[in-house]
Amino acid sequence: MRTLILSLLVVSSITAHATENVVPKSEWSAKSLRQALESRPTGDPLRGKDLNTQHMCASCHGKEGIAPTPNWPSVAGQLESYTFKMLLDYQSGARNEDNRANIMTAVVDMLSPQDMSDLASYYASLAAPDMSTTMPPPALVTKGDPQRLITPCASCHGLTGQGGIKGTPAIAGQSADTLKRALVFYQSGERQSDLYSVMRQATKRLTADEIDQLGYYYSAQN
Repeated sequence: MRTLILSLLVVSSITAHATENVVPKSEWSAKSLRQALESRPTGDPLRGKDLNTQHMCASCHGKEGIAPTPNWPSVAGQLESYTFKMLLDYQSGARNEDNRANIMTAVVDMLSPQDMSDLASYYASLAAPDMSTTMPPPALVTKGDPQRLITPCASCHGLTGQGGIKGTPAIAGQSADTLKRALVFYQSGERQSDLYSVMRQATKRLTADEIDQLGYYYSAQN
């Protein structure tokens, strides 16, 4: 695995970015994101299934899009537009918060816009985690905290984390570790790929306990 990663990093250093014309050098705006998504080629899920194996995506994210370990996010049932955006973010360098991002950058640098669209289409075609739990949602999910200017998580991600509201990703069934990592990176500003800093603002005032609660709640939606 180490040899593979090193090889990918070497390849990425000499591979031109296929989407330089659509990925902004600064943060996304609603206009630039819309333009990038509108220029996305139509995805072929069958070809995406092959790419999932060929580029060893399955080794981390699973053959059927369900990650075999909590170290990596599951991608089954994810919105096509969100997956495509994430791949663009890795390719442009907008996502570079840790070693996981470096591995993704190495892989995505070898992908064309068509490849990324095919992968996004394949993952969207897979069955999302079954959302069935009796765990009551934390107050931050349903009510937020007006005094701290925290919007309810459900207003964008849905009560059970199904996503799709305002283009937000599905987060139900992700591992608690994956979800907490994302919140911590947004809070610290190390992850800056959110449109209009929405997640960075939302996480700024969260406590460590609240981050744990949200991670465990959404991870239990399966």
